[in-house]
Amino acid sequence: MSALSPKELRECWIANAQRLDRLGHFAQYSPKQRAEVLRKGYLGLWAPDHGIKIARRDVALGYALRTPKFVDNMRDFKGVGAEVREKTLSILDEVPPGSYEPPYELEEPPGYPFIFHSNILGCVVYFKFQIAGIAKSPRVLFWSCHPPLLQRK
Repeated sequence: MSALSPKELRECWIANAQRLDRLGHFAQYSPKQRAEVLRKGYLGLWAPDHGIKIARRDVALGYALRTPKFVDNMRDFKGVGAEVREKTLSILDEVPPGSYEPPYELEEPPGYPFIFHSNILGCVVYFKFQIAGIAKSPRVLFWSCHPPLLQRK
């Protein structure tokens, strides 16, 4: 999934968070949330690489949920019915953990947005899911999978 070591991934996430902070990306964050994202490079219980593994497991087991928006996004990529599950698994296999970008707008729990070029979909995508629940039984909700609406900062 990633050629980077866990230490290199953490350094990548922290450097990206610092760059986004200089651009005012975390203006809506509380001081505590801003400190967390600058310290760890991400928000929430799980590191982005671990979040991808949790999401993949939930999709494979049939536990993952999808918002209507996600279903519509997948339809735009010609994925319908059972194809959505297979396509989601394929996308999760290609998500580079280093492409995580802390969310601009916060939800509770925080989302896991990634911006990367998807070979499966043939374009750059904004791919976002949320992980709710406790560490022993996390549950994944897929929010969106579409070309980025804004230019990357």
